[in-house]
Amino acid sequence: MRVISSPFRHLCMPLALAAALAAAPARALPPGEQGSAAPAAAIQTASEARRGAGAEALWYTAEVPVRSQEARERDAALGRALAQVLVRVTGRVDAPGNAVLQRALRVADTLLVDTAYRQIDERVGGVLVPREVLVASFDAEAVDGLVMAAGLPLWAGERPRPLVWLTVDDGGGAGPRLVSAQQINVVKPLADRGIERGVRFLLPAGSPVEQAAAARIGALDAAAVAVLSARYGGRLQLLGRMSRAGGGWQVEWLLADGDSVIDRWSHLDPSPQRAIASGADRSADVLAARQARAVPAGAPEVLEAEIVGVDSRDRWLDLAAYLQSLPVLRGIEVLEAHPDRLRVRLDLAVDRARFEALLAGGRRLAVDAAPAPRPDSAPMRPARYRLLP
Repeated sequence: MRVISSPFRHLCMPLALAAALAAAPARALPPGEQGSAAPAAAIQTASEARRGAGAEALWYTAEVPVRSQEARERDAALGRALAQVLVRVTGRVDAPGNAVLQRALRVADTLLVDTAYRQIDERVGGVLVPREVLVASFDAEAVDGLVMAAGLPLWAGERPRPLVWLTVDDGGGAGPRLVSAQQINVVKPLADRGIERGVRFLLPAGSPVEQAAAARIGALDAAAVAVLSARYGGRLQLLGRMSRAGGGWQVEWLLADGDSVIDRWSHLDPSPQRAIASGADRSADVLAARQARAVPAGAPEVLEAEIVGVDSRDRWLDLAAYLQSLPVLRGIEVLEAHPDRLRVRLDLAVDRARFEALLAGGRRLAVDAAPAPRPDSAPMRPARYRLLP
């Protein structure tokens, strides 16, 4: 990873901080660089975002390191990759610990769209070491249905991208300096952690007017900085002030919607990378809490159901394999078998509504059109589902 480049030096980023950041272990994609096997860029300049450049982050694609391409290693890696995706789409770091999602992690391959392997360079002890990672893309609808079935919030819709106004004072006497698009590698730890949590950040261009406002930014003056943010067409802003503190770095953060303060926090750390990254988790927690919504959870049910479209041995095997892959299904009992349908009893770990939300994402078993109502004296008809081609 090249952190200190010629324009980087000339744009006055403190050299002590630059040298420390050069030891960062991972590398991010430059803005706008995309590929079939790699996520979209973790961070954009605000001007790029305003022009519509760069695709939204691929929240359903994750990369995990692997030691080999053997099947056992791949299966374990897929579970870790799905866990990353679940954190992003729920906004909750504890999501993979949910009982329903724990079962899903063991059958992560049933939600896959595509996988690939690629090489990255990781810095270990000052030396770049090549590492192999598995890139796993999961079916968005299936993952969303799984999250709803588990009763967790789903962070759906277009996500806000905070504009980061960060000043850094390395104690060298030059005072606070604004981190702008020309120093994009400086905020790479924030961008990387943001992607892990489902948030993308923007950076200002660093115009003379913005550079001159460094003191107001360092004072975490949301009202004054909102005027600068408005030039980019955005309201959400993350203000930060970073400086040396003893043998480490102190950073103060303020998240604001225009001039309205949403939250503020601080972090002290010997590592400048961790100090800068500390803006991501709290931002993600706050934004997810504002936007994510859960399907109301009911009690687990035992459901009698009729499944139609099972008109051959192969179709039955298809159905059996699909049902066995469902993490919300604790057991199944066949009550009646006919040439084209089955009547079954399903022991669910969730209620019917969340079970059917999961089916909607899987596109293998659909809720069938309701049959004509029976007289009040007749027993209630079972749920009815159709096995899709």
